Amino acid sequence: MPIPFLGVIIAILTIFGVSIQGVETVLTQKEIDQARKDAAKQHTEAMQEIAQARGKATKQHTEALQEIDQARKEAATQYAEAAQEIKKARDEARAENILLSANKFATSLIEKETQVNEAVTLCPNFKQREYRQLGLEMGAAVIGNVDYIKWQSMRMAGYAFEAPLFQLPLEEEERTFFIDHAIRYLRETVLHPANTDAQGLLYLACMYGCRHQYDEMMEVLDKASQISQIVQAMKAEFRERPMMLILVDACGSDQTKIERLRGMLNLPRTTEQFFCEYVKEFPLKTHQLPAPYIEWIAVRKPEAAGESSTFIIKITPPYPSNQEKVDAFPTTSDGRYHTPIVPSENRVSIEELYTILTSLFILFCPIA
Repeated sequence: MPIPFLGVIIAILTIFGVSIQGVETVLTQKEIDQARKDAAKQHTEAMQEIAQARGKATKQHTEALQEIDQARKEAATQYAEAAQEIKKARDEARAENILLSANKFATSLIEKETQVNEAVTLCPNFKQREYRQLGLEMGAAVIGNVDYIKWQSMRMAGYAFEAPLFQLPLEEEERTFFIDHAIRYLRETVLHPANTDAQGLLYLACMYGCRHQYDEMMEVLDKASQISQIVQAMKAEFRERPMMLILVDACGSDQTKIERLRGMLNLPRTTEQFFCEYVKEFPLKTHQLPAPYIEWIAVRKPEAAGESSTFIIKITPPYPSNQEKVDAFPTTSDGRYHTPIVPSENRVSIEELYTILTSLFILFCPIA
């Protein structure tokens, strides 16, 4: 059928208009989609920034908490250290007071030991000094056979003790106690190379000698000899006689041990020449008239009859009034007298005395 021209135009325009609308719709949709994508991207970025901000805030918060915790710990440590220093100062002051009381008011060495241990428990820094001193005092008590603190305390209480050795000797339990404890304290304080001293080692050796622990005694004497001359150290202690007797007594009658000890002490052997010259010159050296007895440490030989012990042989000096002849008798370390070897009514020459003595004894050394 014939289509009117106007209708065609209208149709074309309609189709064109619809097409334009479709294009606009598509473009609009694309813009909408792009806007959505942009909004989604912005949202994602925003969320990431928020997450980063949250993470950073969390990290800062954690770091702040850690700093606070560290500050608390440091403050607690400083407080604990300050409290410890205060306690240490208080304990040290208390320990000093206890030691002062122990040195001034203790009535016996055993009581002093109790107080010293209390002070050392409060202040361990005092251990080296106080234990060494305690070991020396206990060793001195054993060597002198008297608790000098007890003796002084009883004198102050009104007891008339002038000679402690004979008035207040140690009981056997006390002697054993002091030997054991002196060894423990001295081993702990004078054997280490950084703390060795001749005095402490000499006392420790004597305590081993009291126990007849010869090998330990010689080991300690060897350490002491590397510091100073042992005999000179004995003389400095004013206990040369008892110390020497203890060391010799630890040898028994074993001549090998005796000779080893003599070498350790750097003493000359008692030959006839040395003996005779010493006895002849003794009255001149002492500058005393009458001169005191010449005293010689000796050990009875195993084959000789009589008590097996360490003796002090007392020899009357060779006075011109006695035709320079001598007599001799033995005493033990505790002062007991024995039957004379050469009675005073039967004096002999110095050479004859040497022969008699060496048939019965191992002569060790004179006591100056």
